[in-house]
Amino acid sequence: MDNTKFNDVWRALLVYVLVLAFAVAVVMRIVFLQVAEREELMEKAREMDIRMVKVPAARGNIFSKNGTLLATTIPVYDIYFDPVAVSDDVFEKEIGALSDSLSQMLKGATKAQYVSKFTEARKKNKRYVRIARRLKMDDYDRIKKFPIFKEKLGNGFIAEKQLIRERPYGDIAMRVIGYVNFNDTLNPVKVGLEGAYDTCLRGHDGMQVRRRVNGGRFIDMPSSSNVTPHNGNDIYTSIDAKMQDVAEEALRRCLAENNAQQGCVIMMDVHSGFIEVMASLRYNEKKKKYEESYNFAIAENVEPGSTFKAITMTALLENDPNFNINRVLNLGTSGKMRFHNRVMTDSHVVGGGTPTIKQCFWESSNIAFGYLTTEAFGNNPQRFIDLIYKTKINEPLNLDIKGEGKPYIKSTDSRLWSKVSLPWMSIGYELTVTPITLLTYYNAIANNGKMVKPQFVKEIRRGNEVVRTFDTIVINEKIASDRTIKTLQELLRGVVENGTAKALNKCEFQVAGKTGTAQISQHGAYNKRNYTASFVGYFPADDPKYTCIVVVSNPMGRSYYGASVSAPVFKEISEKVYATELGVTDEKRVYPANCERYTKAHLAWYDDVVSYCEMAGIRMVDNEFGTKWVDVSASTNGGVTFQNVELEEEVVPDLEGMNVMDAVYLIESMGWKVEFGGRGLVDSQSVKAGTKLEKGKTIVLKLKDNR
Repeated sequence: MDNTKFNDVWRALLVYVLVLAFAVAVVMRIVFLQVAEREELMEKAREMDIRMVKVPAARGNIFSKNGTLLATTIPVYDIYFDPVAVSDDVFEKEIGALSDSLSQMLKGATKAQYVSKFTEARKKNKRYVRIARRLKMDDYDRIKKFPIFKEKLGNGFIAEKQLIRERPYGDIAMRVIGYVNFNDTLNPVKVGLEGAYDTCLRGHDGMQVRRRVNGGRFIDMPSSSNVTPHNGNDIYTSIDAKMQDVAEEALRRCLAENNAQQGCVIMMDVHSGFIEVMASLRYNEKKKKYEESYNFAIAENVEPGSTFKAITMTALLENDPNFNINRVLNLGTSGKMRFHNRVMTDSHVVGGGTPTIKQCFWESSNIAFGYLTTEAFGNNPQRFIDLIYKTKINEPLNLDIKGEGKPYIKSTDSRLWSKVSLPWMSIGYELTVTPITLLTYYNAIANNGKMVKPQFVKEIRRGNEVVRTFDTIVINEKIASDRTIKTLQELLRGVVENGTAKALNKCEFQVAGKTGTAQISQHGAYNKRNYTASFVGYFPADDPKYTCIVVVSNPMGRSYYGASVSAPVFKEISEKVYATELGVTDEKRVYPANCERYTKAHLAWYDDVVSYCEMAGIRMVDNEFGTKWVDVSASTNGGVTFQNVELEEEVVPDLEGMNVMDAVYLIESMGWKVEFGGRGLVDSQSVKAGTKLEKGKTIVLKLKDNR
C-alpha cells in the first residue's frame, strides 16, 4: 500500500473516532443534565416560563325594579406565602407576629402551628404555601397589613384574584335570578335570568402575557398580544325586591300553615306585562324547610279546576251573541248531574237548585258549566276547542326564562278524547296549563281583552348607556269581543262581592278574581285527599294595575279550598302593594297616625319614611336631617317625628324591628357579614347594639313575622 492511501485511511479513521467521541460526549452530557442537574434546570425553566392567560371579564349586574342589586360580581382572593422570599432577619423577627395575626383572623390553626408550617416550608424551599381561599375585599385589605406582608419588598405575599357571583339579598327571587354552571362545558346548566341573558352578562374575556417569577407566581408583562377584557352588560329587571320579599313571606307562611307540598305567587303589571313578583317554594324533606328549588310558577302544568271557568265562559259568550248570564237554570237540589257514564258534583247546592248563570259563576257550580257546555257544544265539541284556541291560551308564551311548561288543551281528534271530555274540560279537568299561562289570560281580561307577554327585563345597560329597551309584546290584540270582556269583568267582580271569594271584599279597594279547587290526579286516578288550591285576580278592579295568581299544591291542613288557602295570600300582597305603591290619595282613608310601618324599628332609611308618609298623608314634624338613617316615633300631637341617628364606625347599631333587606344592607355597608333565619322583621341580633365589633365579623339576625 503506498503512503498516500495509508495516510487517507488513517485520516478517515481519525475523523470517525473524533465524531464518535463527540457523539458520546453529547449523550453523556444529556444524561448528566437529565439526572444530575434536572431539578436546577427545571427551576430555571419555570422561572423563565412565559404564557398567555385568560383574563375573565366581570359579569354584569342584575338590578331590581327599584334599582337595588339582585346579583353582582365581587372579587375574592386566594392568598399564598413564599417564605423563601423573605430575608432571614425579617423572617426571624416577624414570623411569630404574622402567625398570631393569621391565627386570630382565620381560626384555622394556632400561632404555633403557623410558625411550624412556615419554618418547615422555608427549609424545604417551598415557595407557594396556601394560607386562605376566597377572601373578600375587606379581609384582603386587612391581611395585607399583617407583619411581613406589609413590607414593600421581599414580603412573600401572593394573592390570586377571582371573580365570583353574589346575591346581596340571599335567596330572594332565587329561581328568577338563577345561575349558570359550566362544570359540564358541553351542556352547561343555565337557570333563570342568569341563564337566559348569559351572553349579555358575561362580556368578553381578555388575554394577558405573564411571566413566571420566583415563588411560582406570575406577573403581567406588556405585550402587543394583550387584550383588555370587556365587562358584561347590566340588566334591569321588573322584579320589585320589596314586594318579592313580602310575597315570599306570605307564601311560606301559607304553605307551612296548610302543610302544603309547594306553591307559587306571580304578580304582573296589567298593561305592560312585566312581572314584578315571582316566587316558587317547595318543601325540602332533608332540610325540613321551604325553598326555591324549582320554578313551579312557569314549569308546572296543573289542572286548573274552577279558575278555567273564565275561559269556558269566554267560549259560551263568544259562541252565542244572545247568551244571557241572568238566565235561570234548573239544576235540582241533589248537587249532582250525570254526563254519560260519569257523575259530576258540586260542593254545595247553588241558588236552591234554580240559580242564574251568573250565580253559578260566582259560586263556582261545576254541574252548571258541564250542562251549559254540553248544551252549547254537544253536537260540535270542536267548536268549543276552536274558541279556546282563538284566545291563544293553548300556545307557549316563549318566556326568556327557560323551563316553561307547554299548555295541554286537547282537541277532539286526540286519542284521549272521550264522551265526557267536553263537560270535564269546561270545569278545568283533562287539560293542563302553567300558573303563568293562566295569569296571562286573566291579565288579558283586566287589560280589556289585550293579551300581553310576561316579561322580566326592562333594560340592558353598558354603564350608564342604555343598550336595549324592552317594550310590551302583544300576544293577542283581542281575546274576545268587548261585550264578552265586559261581562267577564262583571262576573269576576261578583265572585268577590257575592261568591266564593267574599273574604276579599273586605279590602279597602275593589278586587276581581276567581277561586279554584282542583283534585290532583294520582297515578291516573282522582281522590279526595290531593288538591290544588288557587286564586287568580286583579286589583283595583275599577282601574286594574296588577294581576296576581296564587297556587298551592297539596294543602293537607284543615282546608283545601282556594278561597281559604290561596285567597288570603292574594289579599296580603295586594293590600301591601296598594298601600305602598299605588299612591292612594283617598282623603277618607284612615292612615296610622304614628306610622307603625317604621316606628317599630329603631332605625329607618330617611327617604323611605318620607315617601311613605307623603303617600299616606301622615304629618311629619319639621326637622333638619343630616343623616340617612333616622329613628321614627309618634309625635304628641299626631303624625310622626324623626331623630337623626349617627352610626359609629365598628359599633353595632340597634337592628330590632327593621325589615330584613334594610338590615342586611346596613350591616354589609358597615363592613360586617350577615346571616339570618326566619321571616319578617328583625326580632333579635347575635351581637348586642352598642358593641364594638371588628369589620369582617358575622352578625346573625333572628327574624319574626311581628308586623
